[in-house]
Amino acid sequence: MILNKIASCASILLLTYGSMAFAKDSITANYHGYVSIADQASKDEATFAIFRTYPQYRTALEIDNGEPYADYISYRASVLGKHMQEFRKLDDIGAPPVQEYRNLGSFSATTLRYIFHADQILKYFSLPQNPIVAEIGAGFGGQSHILQVMHPCQCYYIYDLPQVEALINRVMLSLDRKNVYCLPIDEELPEEEIDLFISNYAYSECDREMQLSYFDRVIKKSKRGYMIYNQIAITDYGMDSISISEFLSLLKKQGIKPRVYKEFFAGAGNSLIIWDKTK
Repeated sequence: MILNKIASCASILLLTYGSMAFAKDSITANYHGYVSIADQASKDEATFAIFRTYPQYRTALEIDNGEPYADYISYRASVLGKHMQEFRKLDDIGAPPVQEYRNLGSFSATTLRYIFHADQILKYFSLPQNPIVAEIGAGFGGQSHILQVMHPCQCYYIYDLPQVEALINRVMLSLDRKNVYCLPIDEELPEEEIDLFISNYAYSECDREMQLSYFDRVIKKSKRGYMIYNQIAITDYGMDSISISEFLSLLKKQGIKPRVYKEFFAGAGNSLIIWDKTK
C-alpha cells in the first residue's frame, strides 16, 4: 500500500492476507490496518459512518491535497459543474475530512481526484452508451460512482479483497448503485470483452504472478485501458513485479498500441498508460 512518503498519490492497492498464497508478495502483505477497517466498516454501522477518518484507512487510500484537482475542475466547470451535487454524495459516505474550494464548495481531496480521472477517461475515449467496465483495486468504489455520474454503465466489475468488496457493496447500496459487481480476485471475468479497463496504481503494485493472471483474465479482454502505473513494487520493495517497459511489451504483443504520459499532479516515476483498440 502506498505509505505516507508518497501519500500525495495514494490509491487503493490490491491487499493480501496469509491464506492467499499466490498473493503473498503484494506490497501490503503485512499491512493489515486498512483491511481491518474495511472489514469492520462493512459490518458495523458506527464504523461505516466514519471509516474515511481512520488513519489506517486514510494512509492507504485518501489524499489530503485537493488544490491541483480543484483548479482543474474549476477550469472544466462548463462540463463538470452540472454534476457537482451528485459528485458530492460520495463525501456523505464515511465522513472524510473536507474543505472549501473556490468555485466548487466543500469536497474531500480524494473525491476531487476521482472527478479528475473520470473526466480524463471521457476526454481520452469515446465510450459507447452503457459500457461494460472493469476495475482492479477500487477502494470503496469511489471511481465507479463518479464515472457513472458522468457516463452510466451497463456493468461495472471490481476485483479486490473480500473485506474490501464487502465495504464496496455497502457503499454501493448507500449510493443506490445496482450495477456494480464485485468479483473474487481469482475469478474469471464473465464477459468476452469489455469496453474499458481501469486500474490506478493497484495493478502495478501486485506481484508478477497476480499481474500475469489479471492480464490474461481481464486486460486482454479490454478494448480500452486507463492505468496509473508506478514502479515502487520493484524500486522500494524489491518485489518480482512487472516493470512498465515489460508491461508495455505485453500490451504490444496483443496488438495493443499503448500511449504513455507522465501522470498529472503526482510524484516522479508515475505514468499514465492508455490504449484504445477501437481506433
